[in-house]
Formats: sequence, C-alpha cells, structure tokens
Amino acid sequence: MAVPTNFPRGLTGDSGVKQGLYEVSTVEQGPIGSVLRNTYDGSEYVYAYFAGACGPGKIAAMDASVSIQTSFDGAFVDSGGSAKDTYAAGDKLIYVKNSTITSDDVKNVWAGGYLMITDAGGEGHKYFILSHEAGGDTQTNTVGLNIEPGLAVALVSEGSAMIVGHPYNNLAIANNGTDDVVRGITLVDVAAEEYAWVQRRGPGVVLADETAGTVAAGTIAVLSDGVNGAAEPLNIAAINSEDDFSLLNFAEPVIGTFLTVAVDTEYVAIDIKIGG
Repeated sequence: MAVPTNFPRGLTGDSGVKQGLYEVSTVEQGPIGSVLRNTYDGSEYVYAYFAGACGPGKIAAMDASVSIQTSFDGAFVDSGGSAKDTYAAGDKLIYVKNSTITSDDVKNVWAGGYLMITDAGGEGHKYFILSHEAGGDTQTNTVGLNIEPGLAVALVSEGSAMIVGHPYNNLAIANNGTDDVVRGITLVDVAAEEYAWVQRRGPGVVLADETAGTVAAGTIAVLSDGVNGAAEPLNIAAINSEDDFSLLNFAEPVIGTFLTVAVDTEYVAIDIKIGG
C-alpha cells in the first residue's frame, strides 16, 4: 500500500493502514500496532485502538483495567473452571481462571498479547494469544486462550500466570501519579472506541505541567504526577531528612526530552522517546 497522501513527507512503511495520520475512525482500517517512520526526522507513529478518550498532545497509555491481568495463582483449569494438571507440551487451547476474569472481558480483548507463566511449571515462558472467547461469568471466571506456539513444557494447575494484551490495543489517557504503561502521544482528539495514530518517537508537542519544576530545553520529560496526559520535568525534591527520600521523582515513566522552555498548562515541543 502506498503511504496515504495526507501523511507528512518522508513517512515510509507498508503498514496496510488506510487511515490518515490526522484522522480517527470507528472502524479498524488496518492492523493495530502498524508502524510508520519518517526518514527526515526519525519520527515514528503507531496505529492504535482507544478504550478511553484522549485529547491531542496528551500522553496515551495502556488501560490496565482492560488489557492486563496481573499474576494470579492456581491459574490453569478446564473449561468448567476446575483445576487441571494435564496441559501437555504442544497444547494450544489453555483455560485460565482468575477472580477478575468476567463477562466484561469481551471476545479477543487480549488477542495479539501474551499469556505469561510467572511461577511453577513452565515459568518464564510466554505465548502469543491468537484469539479467545469472552471472559467467564461470576461462577467460572475462566477464559480459553488459543495460543501460538503450543506449550513448550507441561503446566500444573497450581501454577501462576498473567495476561498482557496487545501494547497498542485499548489505550486511554495516561493517569497522573500511576504506573501506567505509556505508549505514545496523540495527534488528534480521540474518543473511546476509535482508532487513531500515536507518536512514539521524534519531535512532537505535549501538554506541559510545571507544578513539579521548571521546564527547560534539553531536560528529561516524564509523565506528570498531577495532570492526566501531561508531561513534567524529572525532578528531585529537597532532601532534608531520610523521610524525604520518598519524594524523589523517579517513579514516573520517561516520555522524552523537552525541546524548549514551557508555560504551565500550555503545550510544549518535545523530542518523544517512548517504547519501540
């Protein structure tokens, strides 16, 4: 596919996405996660689906409440939710059970992501999730995952697992002061249940939060701990006693480098460096 004409000059990549860089769509126009690169300035753009709204120039992150099942024990069951110790190497349909897997977890919400074995038999392995049905009800709390490749080793029912969905599926505005996994900066106003591009590399623009310190050119930008979707400078609070060590601002994810000074609550130029 040729790069659409409404893309900036220099963008390359046969992404298969038939949607302009500054467009949104309620219908998927190509593979989620497709990447386009700009040969002039090193910019990178990734095609994504949004579970929540995110305005232009704001940081988008994986919606963990949708995309992630953190490590859970006694993970492996049969289709009815009973413990199962007979998953063997090569098996490709694996049922898992967790109290937070419910019918709210729609069909294929984790497709394109991974089943990761976190403890006991098979620990350290990850498997690509091809597809799955909707999550179980409050009685079974199970879901059957179709994985590739098949299991490398057998599993035991008391083993632990986690599920991580596709990194560019189900994005939303990044929550301030959290450990959200940031994915990019939006280019346009995106509503929930829309597809759009996010920028993860190169010169861009982002909402500035100066409440944690003054933004200066060349300084490191991190996710704001006070404003959703904004960037603030990496900062170190004054240390007057051991109790102040908790104030060190090393907890937020790095977004890139500020290119200029900023005005609080306005938007500022940034050299984006997120993932990829």
